[in-house]
Parts: sequence; C-alpha cells; structure tokens
Amino acid sequence: MKNIFWTGYTNDERHTAIGKVQQVVSKYGDLVDFKLFSDISLSMKIEIEELNVDKLYDELSHTIGVDNFTYLNSKATKERTVYLSITFSKGTGNLKTEIPAVPG
Repeated sequence: MKNIFWTGYTNDERHTAIGKVQQVVSKYGDLVDFKLFSDISLSMKIEIEELNVDKLYDELSHTIGVDNFTYLNSKATKERTVYLSITFSKGTGNLKTEIPAVPG
C-alpha cells in the first residue's frame, strides 16, 4: 500500500496551529509520531482508515493551507499512513525552550 504525503502551510502561531491540527486528526485517525524541526516545521505520521482520508483532507484544508490532493473516493477500511509536513510561516529557526529555575 502506498503511503500518502501532504504538505501544509500556516500563518497561525505554532502552538495554535498544532492544537487545531491535532483536533482535526483525532476525529478521523491517530497521530502516531511527530517530529518538530525548530519552530519552522513539523512532520506528523497519521494512521487512518482509507475511507476517512478524504474527510481528513477536507477538514485540514479548512484549518491550514494544504497542497492539492487527488481524492481516493474509497469505502475500504484498510489502514493507511499519511505523512503530513507543516511549515510555520512565522518560524525563525531559533526555537527557545524556557526551562524554569528550580531551587536547590
């Protein structure tokens, strides 16, 4: 079975966009892995039944910008893997993680 690769873009703040995408994905499939590349981009691995792929794409395209995709028009329940790469337009490439001071 061929994997599906999507590329998305967003102008939203990174944390906001990730939250929105997670909500959409949880309706149709499972987010099984992700990798954050500084604050510039994120790669997600989504496992989903084939019959839900078109619905996921439709809702994602209303949440973030997503490159064109040829619909599967499938009713099959077999498992598919979608790789979603999202670029954050407001990213600087200089992700800073604040670590609180711990007394002691």
